Amino acid sequence: MAAKTGRPERPLDPQAGPLERFALGLRELRESAGLTYMEMADVAHFAASTLSQAAAGHRLPTRPVLLAYVRACGADPAPWVERWEHVRHDVFGPEQDERGAATITPHGSGPQDVTSFVGREAELAAGSRLIEHGRLVTLAGIGGVGKTRLAKRLVRQVAGRFKDGHYCVELADVNGDDAVAAEVAAAVGVLTATEQDPLDELATALQGRSVLLLLDNCEHVLDASARTVRALLTRLPELHVITTSRQPLDLGEEHVLQVEPLGLPAPGSGQADVAGARDGLPAVSPAVTLFVDRAVAASPGFGVTEANRDTVARVCRKLDGLPLALEIAARRLRTLTLDELLERLDHRLRLLGPGGRDRTAHPRHHALRALFDWSYELCTDAERTAWQQLSLCSAGVLLTDAEHLCERTTADGAQCSVSPDEVFESLAGLVDKSLLTRVETDGRSRLYMLETVRAYGQERLAENDLAQRALRRHRAWYLDLAAQAGAAYGTAEQADWLRRLRSEHANLRQIVTTAPAPGEPAESVLRASVGFWLHCLASGHVGEGAHWMGKIIERYPLPPRSGTTLTWCRAVWVAGFLLLLHADHRGSDEMIGRGEQALADMPAADVTAYEVPRAELSAAFLQLRGLAALLNEDTENAARYALSALETGHWSEMLLTRAQCIAQLGFSANIQGDHARSVSLLEQALAMSEAQGDTWHRCYLLWALAIERGETGRAKEALVLLRRALRHVWEIDEQMGEAVLSETLAWVLASCGGARSAALVLGAADRVWHPSGVPQLFGFAAMAAHRQRGLEQARQALGETEYGRAYREGRKLGLRRTLERVLTDMDRPTEPD
Repeated sequence: MAAKTGRPERPLDPQAGPLERFALGLRELRESAGLTYMEMADVAHFAASTLSQAAAGHRLPTRPVLLAYVRACGADPAPWVERWEHVRHDVFGPEQDERGAATITPHGSGPQDVTSFVGREAELAAGSRLIEHGRLVTLAGIGGVGKTRLAKRLVRQVAGRFKDGHYCVELADVNGDDAVAAEVAAAVGVLTATEQDPLDELATALQGRSVLLLLDNCEHVLDASARTVRALLTRLPELHVITTSRQPLDLGEEHVLQVEPLGLPAPGSGQADVAGARDGLPAVSPAVTLFVDRAVAASPGFGVTEANRDTVARVCRKLDGLPLALEIAARRLRTLTLDELLERLDHRLRLLGPGGRDRTAHPRHHALRALFDWSYELCTDAERTAWQQLSLCSAGVLLTDAEHLCERTTADGAQCSVSPDEVFESLAGLVDKSLLTRVETDGRSRLYMLETVRAYGQERLAENDLAQRALRRHRAWYLDLAAQAGAAYGTAEQADWLRRLRSEHANLRQIVTTAPAPGEPAESVLRASVGFWLHCLASGHVGEGAHWMGKIIERYPLPPRSGTTLTWCRAVWVAGFLLLLHADHRGSDEMIGRGEQALADMPAADVTAYEVPRAELSAAFLQLRGLAALLNEDTENAARYALSALETGHWSEMLLTRAQCIAQLGFSANIQGDHARSVSLLEQALAMSEAQGDTWHRCYLLWALAIERGETGRAKEALVLLRRALRHVWEIDEQMGEAVLSETLAWVLASCGGARSAALVLGAADRVWHPSGVPQLFGFAAMAAHRQRGLEQARQALGETEYGRAYREGRKLGLRRTLERVLTDMDRPTEPD
């Protein structure tokens, strides 16, 4: 069968050479399989254009592309790999590697690189082979060499081989050996009780699943990482693991891929290397390519000339080809000439010798320590203070937050006379010195600090007496952000605060999962908890949020002091809510009971003084009991609890108590078959949410109304409501709501003839649930019956084979892309299928 897309393939002459003969064989293989390149791409996890180029005869495909091509055609890869090795030998000679093969761009999900990714073709190919033939691969190398970036690129390249997905576990902020397994569990979305072994829960959750796990930055918890990895590999035969570390884990089953600095120009070859880097010719030295690329970006006036080519090559050699060092040096061209930069490198590299190094540090740290010592000495006092303070931030910091955090205080806590302009200039100086990277997100500047830069800043911070004050300031700032968000959940500012906390999730995780700073009031984290319930639900971190709240309540099992009962009870409500959605009904019920008991035990004076907020919390706990009953299909008690909450006459705006109670009554009426009452109640709750400006609750109310329309035969009205709900979901990027709406959309589509679109959406939605730590449709069986009907309709209409193909395609595309495609099809004049 000829390819159906693009121009006809160029005829090949088998007599022209080994490349043409090899490509002709690949074409014949595809034609015998009766496949188009588009059909192959559906299962090969490479773009159709990449597969087409593999059989174009211009160059030899890389080994991963070859394997994907052959497997997509249903053939045995072994003889093709042997043929490929022979051709590679014939074309490039016995001493050559894959340098002549096509460079590929991985096709798949995951965050894209902000700047260009230079070199590493050989490491990517080697890593791909190792993870295919082994189950544990460690990318080991010196700090700043680019292990994390290479690992994430490798994960994106091989992710398609693992049908149940991949998880990235960031260990940079983990402190203590016991925390590694717990961090892995949190990343996977597994909630573990204090007395349980996280490894047991992980083994249960991942049993029988084909999963790739990336553990990033293992070096400071090496023994714990090794124990965790070995235990998981032993118990999960389909699990594969990639780790990054400054040294190997030293496990017998470990395959070590040493990540070296980027290749350097040979002495005397600088002109050829640099010419290739910017003149469109093949660049022999990746180090030169990286340096020149970053220099042009940092200093637009910079250019490679005949006069400075050799100096560029010497700079790269002086910096040992370390990517981090090259990037910092390139940024210095904003204030230094190239010759001045080289001169200063000559001076600072003396620190690498015996007289300049820290004799107590690991030898692998010497070069980076010298580099950062140099950068530190170039900073002003204000810049150094800012560096130390911002080193506490995880996953970046908004520029406006950084300015507040870097306001310096005197020993007695009074503000120093540092103007906002001075603070801003200190941050701008760190950006210029490449110690901070600015990325624009939604029109706002966010500053990022590389991990090794953070580590250096934290070490410097620990050397002075301001460390505890800086830590308290950091924790107080982000905990206050969460508290402000919680207070705004019942207002029109809800959507803005949900987006705000989304970008600070890593900072909140770091704070909540570590011990309080000395002198930190207990109510700080308890007050912040009210911001976690909706943030963790909307961002798809329900399992992790339940884990956070478990740690908080374990730390404060009772109100910490007089006057904190109400604050503590709100935190208990959040814990109960997240545990309930995490399907831990027993744990949720226990939390509700503890909160109600604490309210009952309040001294009479406090009951009088705090009558209204106490009544609001009593109503909130009743609403939560009603939700638990509803999820258990106990509509009688669900309605009773909701009505009892409403009868109190006091409702918490931040917990959306009143609107949720009315909605729960509407859901109960739906389950009981009273559709008229259900619609009336749901529309009442919807009007209330619209008046408040509450975006999140509106999504679910529109969803419930869409189900009502669908169940009464009004599919077109249901689709209109679902599209409205999806617009609100996308406004706040609510991942759980997107999955819920998609399940119902699939049912409605299947009921109106869109079986293939329904199968696509079902496949994409299924991919969302498990990582979130939430059972499908929150375990709401009564309201999920329509999903099963939609699935059965789609299967019956398509047949098992076509249904399975469409389902897998949706899973591969991801939910957002699938929905965009399906909704676009719906807008066309023809039917979706």
